[in-house]
Amino acid sequence: IEMAQKLLNSDLAELINKMKLAQQYVMTSLQQEYKKQMLTAAHALAVDAKNLLDVIDQAR
Repeated sequence: IEMAQKLLNSDLAELINKMKLAQQYVMTSLQQEYKKQMLTAAHALAVDAKNLLDVIDQAR
């Protein structure tokens, strides 16, 4: 579970970085690319969070 928490922290940090880049490049030609990267990072965070919840449920 500790490894999963570290992974989630890493995923969240990645999402924050991608969100900052998306905000920085709003109204430019790169906006769509950074928005796509942000959504990809958000998806990775959601999948890893679900995996952690599944592990916790199985441990009960």
